[in-house]
Amino acid sequence: MAADDYHGEWVMSAILEDRAERLGDRIAVHTGIGGISYASLRDQAQRIAGLLAALGVEPGDRVATMLNATPDYVSVWFGCAWCGAVEVPVNTEYKGYFLEQILQQSDSSVLILQGAYVERLRSIATPALRHIIVVGVTPEDPSMEHKSFHSLAAAADHTPLGRVARQERDLLYVLHTSGTSGPSKGVMHCNRSALWTARVWKELGGLTADDVGYSYLPLYHVTARSALVMACVLAGGATVLRERFSVSEFWPDIRRHNATFTMYMGSVILFLVQQPILANERDNPLRVAGGAACPPAVAGEFERRFDCRLLEVYGMTELGTVSGPRNGAESRGTMGRPFDHVRIEIHDSDDTAVAADTVGEIVVRPNEPYAIMQGYWRDPQATVDAWRNLWFHTGDLGKLTPNGDLVFLDRLKDSIRRRGENISSFEVERAVQEHPDVEECAAYPIKSEATEEDVMIAVVSRQHKQVDPEQLLDFCERTMPRFAVPRYLRVVGSLPKTPTGRVQKHLLREAGVTADAIERQSRRRS
Repeated sequence: MAADDYHGEWVMSAILEDRAERLGDRIAVHTGIGGISYASLRDQAQRIAGLLAALGVEPGDRVATMLNATPDYVSVWFGCAWCGAVEVPVNTEYKGYFLEQILQQSDSSVLILQGAYVERLRSIATPALRHIIVVGVTPEDPSMEHKSFHSLAAAADHTPLGRVARQERDLLYVLHTSGTSGPSKGVMHCNRSALWTARVWKELGGLTADDVGYSYLPLYHVTARSALVMACVLAGGATVLRERFSVSEFWPDIRRHNATFTMYMGSVILFLVQQPILANERDNPLRVAGGAACPPAVAGEFERRFDCRLLEVYGMTELGTVSGPRNGAESRGTMGRPFDHVRIEIHDSDDTAVAADTVGEIVVRPNEPYAIMQGYWRDPQATVDAWRNLWFHTGDLGKLTPNGDLVFLDRLKDSIRRRGENISSFEVERAVQEHPDVEECAAYPIKSEATEEDVMIAVVSRQHKQVDPEQLLDFCERTMPRFAVPRYLRVVGSLPKTPTGRVQKHLLREAGVTADAIERQSRRRS
């Protein structure tokens, strides 16, 4: 039976229930070693919901997840939705302050994490956590109180839970995005807003039950979970999960699984185009790849070589996907036109709409209830600031063409985009300043030779101390996620500041990679 005519509630657990009843044994998610059907995914979600309820989790309680992209993660994700819990996905690279901050801010009572990440909990304070559930190999140290996920999931002393009724406006998950002038913020999405991106990508990709999505992206990102996995679920198709991107394995995987749809982030398209030309490149099933801005020349070469259509869109964690090539109309170098559920304008510094082809800030407003995020978790001031004058301010510079296509130009926000990750400069600075020899730190983006940006820091030594660049970079590698570790480091006597004491990062950016900068990659090659 076709599954592309869903007319029920836009509630994630209700959609899974519908798919399980109508599609049964059709594969929903699989890896290289096996798959899970829609019916089995529903059954596992019921059992996980039952064990969470047995642990005292009630609708609205937060459950943090720190898991690799596997079918277990998908089961946990749907299990949280099934019992009405609010999932808080955690970046698996997080450690130290980054991890502590997100767990404390979310006030999660349960953490379900991969065994490989348990050690990171020892050095941080997690006062709200009542239960730690470990997936995979569990730590042997008896001082770390934890429960085994697979033992709990297989236990007979808890009953699979019937689906807890939820409404479209009920909170589904809190995704964290990079902070600009403060810590990372938790973006609140209800069922309806979370599912809009899936609906958009089902339309954009023309997805049906015959399509197979291919995901190498982490499931704590909105792109993988909404634009790819849930879009395929809506279509009744399948998703192939890989835990990371591999240039050498990408096309063999696409052919092996007959994958027709994928999403890209960062430099993936460039990496694929840079590979040697082969005779059978166009002999592949991939027909659609979607993602953010890609240089027109690179996009054109990718489409010619691999006979695959690239769809460039605009979106962010707070909004989901809000513009793209509508009705098959594309204008390379733009992000297409707004979808029906939102309105997009370009505003000047006075929040006044500007004419076509005039550069300003991209602002977005929903055309219907619960179409985009509901605000920032327990941060009303940040929510009000973002929604200034009843428009969500993206912090991005852009313009609208006379035809209504959106062109993204640059970022106003003080954040860094590297390899598909949004990095909070505040959190980089906070982590670097934990080093005893560092007095001040400024983190800022430097244009990468590939795409997006690299992280650069300028640090000031404490009085009577002297920062050793090599030691500081080693410190960063031990205490920070890999994607946030600076590529370049400068030790300076002072940071340029305004009369009111604000660091003038634009001056640091303009200086670029100076002669006195240390490059982390270079020192590794020496």
